[in-house]
Amino acid sequence: MSRNGFVYLTIEAILAGFGGFILPIYVLYFRYYNITLFEVALLAAVFETAVLISEIPTGLLADRFGRKLSVVLGFSCFTISGLVFILFRNLTGFLVAEVLFGIAEAFISGAAEALAVDSIPGDDKQGSLQRLYTRRSRIRIAVTAACMIVAGYAYSRDVSVTFYPVLLGGVAGLGASWFFVEIGHQHHDQGARKFFAPLALMFRRLEVSAVLKVLFVLALTANFAFEAVDQYWQVLLSELFEIDVKYFGYLTAAGAALAFFLVGPIVRRSKGQVSTSMLILLLSGIIISSLPNAPAALIPYLLILYFVTKEMIAPLFSYTINSLIDSEGRATFLSGFNLTCSIGEVAAGLLVGFIASRLGLPVVFVVGGSVLVLVVIAMLFMSRPMFDKSANPR
Repeated sequence: MSRNGFVYLTIEAILAGFGGFILPIYVLYFRYYNITLFEVALLAAVFETAVLISEIPTGLLADRFGRKLSVVLGFSCFTISGLVFILFRNLTGFLVAEVLFGIAEAFISGAAEALAVDSIPGDDKQGSLQRLYTRRSRIRIAVTAACMIVAGYAYSRDVSVTFYPVLLGGVAGLGASWFFVEIGHQHHDQGARKFFAPLALMFRRLEVSAVLKVLFVLALTANFAFEAVDQYWQVLLSELFEIDVKYFGYLTAAGAALAFFLVGPIVRRSKGQVSTSMLILLLSGIIISSLPNAPAALIPYLLILYFVTKEMIAPLFSYTINSLIDSEGRATFLSGFNLTCSIGEVAAGLLVGFIASRLGLPVVFVVGGSVLVLVVIAMLFMSRPMFDKSANPR
């Protein structure tokens, strides 16, 4: 494995560490400090809006001024965000911290992945991509699962610890990111026209590739549905089904453990085909819409299956996309894809908050899952001829 690949997996472990720690408890943390359900949705929407606004500019900056610099700036923002979460425990403080958190994610998302992918030698590119994304997923899963288990117990003992890992992870990631080796694709001496060239290239790739178009639609819809679950599954389990918070880490960890063993075979067998992602998303949508109406005894198992399906999607999408595009403008393209994901999450943010406050939590899950199922079915019928062709937008 290349040096950049090793550093990339290291920072992915760091991101998974503090992300996994806060995942099962951050909504409960906000609720502890008197944040309403609508304000929880507002915070999520602000975070995703910050990502959305920042994705393309940070991708363009990375492609021109340096992807390594972009990652360093991202972890600097994570560090400051964690500090704000810790020191200012009110709605205003949380809003500022969420903005910084979103900008940090945008700086890192496309740039770090582009550094890793572009360092892969030309021979056996497909096999190397499979191994990279399988290892990334397994590292994410293992670290996330361990941190989620710890989080439930830590929160039950001291609520205030919730965002300390973000601060510490930001510092650790800042140190690790300095070990990246810059790939020489940036052009510092070019003008504004060349600066925006990667953006034009992204649209050309989308224009000629039906596969990429479908991936963008699926990503938007999937993140809409996933956001509805991620915002409220903790509240659903604790307030409607009265499941103790200390078990939340075990549920998410169980889903992660299953995904750990399944991700390698599924990524390999997919061979970069989008049809595998579509079938997994169809299953995920059915699970999501079933969550609030299933018997209480089945809820933990359905939630575990949801976590498995969600973990499968990211490596499948990444493998397909990076198999279809080449190095030029890669950071911008990946940022554009992440922006599409953020659009789905922003669309879900305030909408599910409104639905939850007016119609109740169960309706949120039914709407999110149903939308995902309907869009996947529509894409399956509309794009059937695509699966008989090979699309390469290079």
